[in-house]
Amino acid sequence: MTTKKYADFIEKQTRSVDNVSTEPIFGEYIIRVSGKKIGVLYQSQCYLLLTDKGKELLPNANTCRPYRNSPGEKDFILVEDTENKDLLCALFEVTYKELYAQQELMDDFSYIFTVNRNYMEHIERLYDDIAVLLSYCWENGFLRERPVDTKGRIIKLEFRRKDLTPDGEIFYVPFVEKFIAYTDRTQKTPSDKLINKWLDEVKAK
Repeated sequence: MTTKKYADFIEKQTRSVDNVSTEPIFGEYIIRVSGKKIGVLYQSQCYLLLTDKGKELLPNANTCRPYRNSPGEKDFILVEDTENKDLLCALFEVTYKELYAQQELMDDFSYIFTVNRNYMEHIERLYDDIAVLLSYCWENGFLRERPVDTKGRIIKLEFRRKDLTPDGEIFYVPFVEKFIAYTDRTQKTPSDKLINKWLDEVKAK
């Protein structure tokens, strides 16, 4: 069994990592970051799911299965030095990022049409605005796949981190925020001149 005192200690050690929690289950604990499983506390020892980055940080760590794994579950690495707060936090962060960061939802533009379903007079303008936004994101290399066809019709409304290019990782969010803030405030599509100005601004930072 793993004691609550040990689980509390692990949470305290990793307080600088966002949204860490330990969930009791059958006398042991699941370690979660932002609700996603990254490891377990088993018999008062800390095990993290095996990742390449985790092994880089702990090259001599044992790869193991502390209990009978569920079908398809990854192996674990044993983190013996849980007193090293900086190392433990780094392990939690890289494990979460490698396992789940690519799945993070960045935008789901379908909600715009859902919340405006009773205002049909707005739908056409909103559709055109989103088509312009996505076209610019594609043309400037922020998205891996084309979100708008050659006739300007939207073919993708939901975007996850894995959909972003390396440039998109840096520039997509600030550009989209500028575009949405402007269109929300003015109720009109920004000009090419203004959009190009925003692109220059986000790329200059």
